[in-house]
Amino acid sequence: MSFEVKESVKAEIACVIVTYNPDRNIFYSVISQLLKSHVSIYIVDNWYSNESTGYVRELAKQHSDRIRLICLETNCGIAKALNIGVDQAIKDSHKYALLLDQDSLPQDGLLEEMLSAALALSESDSRTVAIGPRLYDPRSNLFFKFALLKWGIWKKVGCDANSENLIKCEFLNSSGSLVFLRHWEAVGPFREDFFIDHVETDWYMRARYLGLKCYGLCSKSYLIHHMGDDVCRYWFFGWRHMPHRSPERHYTIVRNAIRLYKSKYTPILWGVNAALKIMFTFFYFSTFDRDRKEQRYNIINGIRDGFFL
Repeated sequence: MSFEVKESVKAEIACVIVTYNPDRNIFYSVISQLLKSHVSIYIVDNWYSNESTGYVRELAKQHSDRIRLICLETNCGIAKALNIGVDQAIKDSHKYALLLDQDSLPQDGLLEEMLSAALALSESDSRTVAIGPRLYDPRSNLFFKFALLKWGIWKKVGCDANSENLIKCEFLNSSGSLVFLRHWEAVGPFREDFFIDHVETDWYMRARYLGLKCYGLCSKSYLIHHMGDDVCRYWFFGWRHMPHRSPERHYTIVRNAIRLYKSKYTPILWGVNAALKIMFTFFYFSTFDRDRKEQRYNIINGIRDGFFL
């Protein structure tokens, strides 16, 4: 597959970034990398404050030909902010939307490789709804794998174990997703009552229910992405890593996982896998975390609200 992409094609891409008091240095690096390409940049600011994000507005003013800043008066959550950014990208006639977190840094050549793959899939598989890159977390020095359902079993496959350039998977991480906007109306917007967690899982499950497909891209370039607030290292028949999240985040993760399980478009086997994860999350964080009482309280409340609210 060739990765030569014309500037006229790259101009069809809208990069949607949701900000909430971003780290100044990291955010500058993200924007600087995107400015090397010909994508349009839409920043949806979820925390409009002179003290914390004035430099975001200044950055948008400096590059007003490339950056459009949309300021929200309060924190509406990542789902609503993404919907606002994507809707604007569609109004401006873009064909693809690249979703990025404020601290997700594309490596050199990644956008070109993703765009080349998107063009090829647009011709070969009209049911493609999105592609996503390899994600690398420098804190654990690990690449995240792509999730797929094969022969009734949920498994994760990395690019090292796959000879193909593209891996058909069940869903992608929201940050790094290159969404084909021709399918946006059919799938519908991100579910705003989810606020932040499992927002993309719900969206990709709906797309899957409609017979649409997403692919993981095994390219040379990748996306640096921090999964969770920190990284936990634990032993379970060998040392493993998992994201560490606050009690408040575990509340929404658990609540939304249960809400998603009750949806008609969610595979039963995903629900079984999610239930096992919830049990492990409760055991680990209510036992070993320094905020174990708050973790236990929030996870239990998430279970309750997921079932009854």
